[in-house]
Amino acid sequence: MYRVVYLIILTLIIALTIGCYTVSNITVTNDPVLLLEKKYSIRLDASLKSSHAKEILSILDSTISTDYSLPTSIWKVGREKMEDNIKLMHINDVVFVTINKDVFSSDIDEKSTLQNRLYFVIVDFLTHNGTYRTGIEQILKTRYGIVVDIHSYISLTQNSTQETSDEYSDFENNDLMIFISILEKFPPVWHRIPELRYIIQRIDDEIRAPGMAWTSEGYIELSAALFKRNFDNDIRRLLAHEKTHFLWEFYFSEETKEDWTNLSGWYEDLPSESGWKNTSKRSEFVSDYAYEKNPVEDMAETFGFYLVYPDVLRSVSLHKYEFIEDLIIKLNDVRINPKLQNTTN
Repeated sequence: MYRVVYLIILTLIIALTIGCYTVSNITVTNDPVLLLEKKYSIRLDASLKSSHAKEILSILDSTISTDYSLPTSIWKVGREKMEDNIKLMHINDVVFVTINKDVFSSDIDEKSTLQNRLYFVIVDFLTHNGTYRTGIEQILKTRYGIVVDIHSYISLTQNSTQETSDEYSDFENNDLMIFISILEKFPPVWHRIPELRYIIQRIDDEIRAPGMAWTSEGYIELSAALFKRNFDNDIRRLLAHEKTHFLWEFYFSEETKEDWTNLSGWYEDLPSESGWKNTSKRSEFVSDYAYEKNPVEDMAETFGFYLVYPDVLRSVSLHKYEFIEDLIIKLNDVRINPKLQNTTN
């Protein structure tokens, strides 16, 4: 009798113990604080809440691959306002991360603004403030689908310029950080587009334009001379311009293209040098290039100004600014790939 009672009690204890462990596993799976430590070796102190952990986790999941190894790090929010948004201190094999308290300021109304500031804090962490090449390349590849470490230029350019590695050079780390800063400004559904796979740097700046989009070959080519001028915003604008060529080629609907063409009164004029003319005034275009070329270059130039110099675009042509604004609002509303769902109609 006592033996039977003992066995029943022992069975209940085992069942309860297993049940407790099951609940614990569920907590580990869903708790963003624990997930940060498990997936990325990031520990948060009491100054960071679960909501902060969720934001950090979401950004990391879309920014680096799951097999990317990070050192153990301990994160906290600084008590005083800092000059920079992040401070890194390496002690043995542990990285101590202090975040400027303004990053999570309650004065920030828009969630997207907070996410943007936090994103660049995480970029600085992953890249050691822009000095760690592997981290930079990991972000470019995972978040934006861009590779800058080219193993064979002759293979890449075989259907375009057929040039060897002698014609190209590697980007500096700072150049790549500039790329990240402008690529992030594109709508999230256009952060990573499979048609754009490489960005390369051409040494000779005289044989072609400062930037070229080889849309059929999947790469953008930028001139090395561009990076010697120390005008970071010009680099951002040009890269945005060239990426927009990919959007026009693969993502904009025919209706969007037609509406844009009509907005500036573009019409085909085969005898002219560009094959196009328009009925608008020069003052309604952001540059001579946009005015003199065609609807595609007009859009590429305008989109570049929209992302880098929005105030200039508004002052030049509010209609064009609103056209792009409306296009992006549609994308943000549907949260789906416009190429698949034709959302730009």
